[in-house]
Amino acid sequence: MKKIFQRIYSDFFLNSRLEEYKSLIIKALENEYKVISIEQFNEIFMINEDKQNSKYLVLRHDIDTDVSTAKLMFEIEKQLQVYSSYYFRLSTIDIPFMKEIHQYGSEASYHYEEIASYAKQHKIRNPNQIYNNMTEIQRLFSKNLENLRNSTGIPMEIVASHGDFVNRHLRITNCAILKDSEFRNKNKIKLEVYDDSIMKYVTSRHSDCGYPIFWKPNSPEKSIYNSSPVIYVLTHPRHWKANIKENIKDNYNRLMEGIKYKVNI
Repeated sequence: MKKIFQRIYSDFFLNSRLEEYKSLIIKALENEYKVISIEQFNEIFMINEDKQNSKYLVLRHDIDTDVSTAKLMFEIEKQLQVYSSYYFRLSTIDIPFMKEIHQYGSEASYHYEEIASYAKQHKIRNPNQIYNNMTEIQRLFSKNLENLRNSTGIPMEIVASHGDFVNRHLRITNCAILKDSEFRNKNKIKLEVYDDSIMKYVTSRHSDCGYPIFWKPNSPEKSIYNSSPVIYVLTHPRHWKANIKENIKDNYNRLMEGIKYKVNI
């Protein structure tokens, strides 16, 4: 019951935390951090190694739901003249917003989930069935990515895997789509955000979560005050402002997806 209450409060009664978000960025700037996107992070650490002596806060947003709150977060970033990455699912694509992010100098790209989508569509419960159908799943990924690139005019050479209940059930992340380097090259993917080649430079990693904890494993502020060289922060808009309409829609969709997957209808 406690977890149910916490979820209800988080989804429908949570006061806006956007001032807290703004304060976090200000504290990073005051402590001489450069707040950058994953795209910029990749360029600095993979191409311009001479720039590695500065302190960086790498800021990533996974837009699982609630584009409207993501827009408010973006406005804060513009006010403070910092940069970040926004990864959109097919269900949250907002082409004008993505273009605005890209034109500003931040990153807008794809939060992909073709393994989970394919598994739900075909009621797959055996991991081997995913691997047996990987060619078709990769074809769907390529098609979706190409359509997004054409619609937005954005290169989208860095992508981020989305996590779904089906991935946890199958114990396969969507990252498996990009394990083949030839497939990556064919699709002009230079980085998946979870790649070890870039994550090895991260010295402190933090992800937001729901009420009442808000951060896992802890707040980035501690790492800022400890001058951790590379702080990686992942956020999700729904944890920063209760968008009641959006949360009702998302909770309903997730419930129906779960029922359909479990009862095989």
